[in-house]
Amino acid sequence: MSNLARTERLRLVDTANRAGEDAPTLCEGWTTRDLATHLVIRERHPVAALGIFMPKLEGKREEQERVYAAMPYSSLLGLVASPPRWTPGRWPGVESVMNTAEYIVHHEDIRRAEIEWIPRRLSLPENRAVWTACRTALLPFAAKAEGRVTIVGPGFGQHSTGRKSGGSKGGAQGLTITGEPVEILLYLMGREDHALVDVK
Repeated sequence: MSNLARTERLRLVDTANRAGEDAPTLCEGWTTRDLATHLVIRERHPVAALGIFMPKLEGKREEQERVYAAMPYSSLLGLVASPPRWTPGRWPGVESVMNTAEYIVHHEDIRRAEIEWIPRRLSLPENRAVWTACRTALLPFAAKAEGRVTIVGPGFGQHSTGRKSGGSKGGAQGLTITGEPVEILLYLMGREDHALVDVK
């Protein structure tokens, strides 16, 4: 369901606009402006975006960050809302893989950094799309785990991957994460302290 990525993009922009450019996020050290800048660079300057992971490209990333730091916040959010025509995220079949998890998680990064927040209720089709994203996110998560990892989404099924035996994280019995698709996705994407899941 690729249009969930588009819908969530606009929801994130709306939430970021209401929060203001200096609002905190769950991304340590990032304000909503920083997060919006990351999203714009990711789509419009993919080489510079690699500077997050590759020190030799850090200068390119910082250069682009300075450009967007001078831009009015409303204009920056406008770029988030309207991706460039040439981005791979516009290709059929690519948008959902590239952007669904990205925008769901970063939207929650803004929402859950607030003092008071409540879980959102997504539609059944939207939850199915998030569940698909969970299965994709499970692969890199399980690759770092010591045992087999199982995700259980009541009403959506369960999926397991990883080694069948191991040590600390999950142990020989493995690790089972149960919850709503959005909550599981947040857990798998490093937001363990803010995900409403049952972990055994």
